[in-house]
Amino acid sequence: MRFVGMRGKFRPEGHLGIPELSPGEAHVWIARLDALCGHAEAATGILDETERARAANFRFDRDRLLYMLGRMTLRRLLSAYLGTEPADVPLRVGPYGKPELGSPFDTAPLHFNVSHSGDLALYAITRDGPVGIDVEQIRPIADLQGVAELVLSPREKAAFSALRMGDRQAFFHEAWARKEAYLKALGDGLMRPPTSIEFGALLGERGETIRDREDEAASDRWRVAAWQPEEGYWASLVTTIFTRNTAILDIAR
Repeated sequence: MRFVGMRGKFRPEGHLGIPELSPGEAHVWIARLDALCGHAEAATGILDETERARAANFRFDRDRLLYMLGRMTLRRLLSAYLGTEPADVPLRVGPYGKPELGSPFDTAPLHFNVSHSGDLALYAITRDGPVGIDVEQIRPIADLQGVAELVLSPREKAAFSALRMGDRQAFFHEAWARKEAYLKALGDGLMRPPTSIEFGALLGERGETIRDREDEAASDRWRVAAWQPEEGYWASLVTTIFTRNTAILDIAR
C-alpha cells in the first residue's frame, strides 16, 4: 500500500472541502479531539438519540465530550462523502459490533472504520470494500509479558522477548494495532484469538505478509500498513487488495 503525499483539511463546521475519493484509494482522517472542544454544542445537535443516550452513560465529563466530538466528526465526514446532512447519516452497529451505514446507504459503495486512543481519532474511508483501522497510544502496561502471551503469535513472542525492555512497549502496541485493524476489517474477527494471526513485518521480514490460521490466502485478499501518526502512537490500516493508495488528511480546529 502506498501512502500518497496528500494533505487536506476540513473544519468541523461549515463547508467540508474533501478531496475526491476514487476507486483504489483510501482516505485516513486524523483528528485531535481535544482541539475540537469548542464544538461541543454543535455535536449535541448532530448526534442521534442512541448516541446521546450512550454519551449520557459516560462517568467522566471528558470521556463523554470526546465521544460526542468523535461521533460528530464521523458524521461530518460521512455526510460530505454521501452528500447528505450530518444528522441524517444513518449509523448502525453490525452483528459483531462494527459500525456501518444503515438504509438507504447500506448498499452504497462506501466503507468506513474508526479508532480512538488518547487524544487521537482516526477515520478510514474507502470505496473498495471492508476496511479496518486502529490507533494505539503507547502507554505502560503493568503485566506486559502476560498480555503479550494473549496477543502475540509464538514467533512474534520470540521477537518480542529478544528486545530490550525499553523497546517492548512499542513493539507490542504496533502488533496490537495491526491485529486490531485486521480483525476489524474482517467484521466478525474480534471474536477470534489474536494469537492466530501473524505479521511478517514484526519478524523483520520485507513486505507486509499476513499469516492467518483460518485464511491461507490472507495476504492475497488484504493490504496492511502501519505507521506512527504522532510520537507516542502506533496506527494500522487494513484494506482489501484493491486499495493501492492511501491519503492522510487532517481535521482542522
